[in-house]
Amino acid sequence: MNNESYVLFIVIFVFILILYVFSKINYNKKLEKEVKEQLNELRQKDQLLIAQSKLAAVGETLAHIAHQWKQPLSQINSVVVNIEADFEEKKLTYEVLEEHLNEIEKLTFYMSDTIESFNTYLQPNEEKEIFSIKEAFDNSFELVYKLLESKQIDCKVNIEEDSFVKGVKKEFIQVILVILNNAKDVLIEKSVRFPKINIFIGKKDNKAVLEISDNGGGISSKYFDKIFDPYFTTKPHSQGTGHGLCMAKMIIEKSMHGNLNVKNEDLGAKFSILINKEEA
Repeated sequence: MNNESYVLFIVIFVFILILYVFSKINYNKKLEKEVKEQLNELRQKDQLLIAQSKLAAVGETLAHIAHQWKQPLSQINSVVVNIEADFEEKKLTYEVLEEHLNEIEKLTFYMSDTIESFNTYLQPNEEKEIFSIKEAFDNSFELVYKLLESKQIDCKVNIEEDSFVKGVKKEFIQVILVILNNAKDVLIEKSVRFPKINIFIGKKDNKAVLEISDNGGGISSKYFDKIFDPYFTTKPHSQGTGHGLCMAKMIIEKSMHGNLNVKNEDLGAKFSILINKEEA
């Protein structure tokens, strides 16, 4: 090869190399742009899913309030009827009226406390904090125990050891409510004779653990792999959106960097939450 041919070869090679580098750069930019677009799309879907789930939680909250107000409203109505009866029979002395009014006052205080509990839960707060798992569970259980009690569901809480974890406390409370409500729905749907929900708070492998199990017979094998999928639900669309468990998994695994798993045991399903412990 003479010098001219050699120089021409080098020029062509460099030109091809430059074209390759530019195409590679353009390809990488295009790929980077596509990845960003897909990530943004996924984030938007996640945000939409969380927003829809929160709306569903508000609906459930209103149903709980309605349920917890039903009995005191009925009692207030009975007291008013008694006041009218005592008045007509001329038995309404000052002492009797005061007794009736004190009873109404107690009932209205109870209703006010109920609203305050739900209002605290629904207040927007995206700040992460270090909180007690037991306290978060107590807050969530306070919102649903009356409904569980009315369905004659026996709830047993075993606290082996409390732990502190980091996250948005109200989101964690929402996760617990989702799992408790799912257990309740399964027990009612299957007409379990002696319905039970067991709650365990402790530690495993130096991680904080919260387990919620029921005796509802477990999750069918054909649904097991889909249980955390968005929009998946075994309930009629009028009764479920399929957001709850998917959102719960997102909160525990993406926001709190923990794990949310489910498995079937002898009597039913057990949901397990494992999160790194924090110093209080």
